[in-house]
Amino acid sequence: MSEPHFSKSADANKGVILEQLQTVLKPDARVLEIASGTGQHALHFARNLDQVEWQPSDRDLNEYQLAETLANANLKNLASPIMLDVLHWPNLRPKFDAVYSSNCIHVMPLENLKPYVEGAAKSLKQGGCMLLYGPFKYGGEFTTQSNADFSRFLSETYSGGGIRDFEAVDQLAKDNGLTFESDTPMPANNQFLVWRKTAPESTA
Repeated sequence: MSEPHFSKSADANKGVILEQLQTVLKPDARVLEIASGTGQHALHFARNLDQVEWQPSDRDLNEYQLAETLANANLKNLASPIMLDVLHWPNLRPKFDAVYSSNCIHVMPLENLKPYVEGAAKSLKQGGCMLLYGPFKYGGEFTTQSNADFSRFLSETYSGGGIRDFEAVDQLAKDNGLTFESDTPMPANNQFLVWRKTAPESTA
């Protein structure tokens, strides 16, 4: 059996993100993780939030052997990963208490941001939260020069990649019935953002 893939950044930030999840999530929450990648966050959070049901997902379950890695953990509250492409977001039932992703929206093409937020909102229960971890711009400005440099790297490395404007994400959230709740500064010039689903879905 091949060695599991390893992300240094996921290992470095899992502790501080867990602290935020512990303040936001109810003990019996169901959480959908977008772009689970190597599965390090899914494993760490499921082990430390043993009453929370964690649903990993990714658009490609083979790239990092995600299913194999998670199955070997044998955790009852860790579901088998599902395939999820934000451009073709499935109608997931039952709905979730939270939709979470880390360092995701700045590596995907900008045009994927709108369907990401739309899909997250549709997958949330009333009162559920969209949780985003990563760097953001505010008022079109980077918070640090290192983030400006990082955004340039992203645009050169990933088609349509780059650090996103908080205001643009917040507007998409508002358009989909999500109300901004909190913005917590995190290490390495990152943020932990929370939006809550407050508007009922249209039945039209």
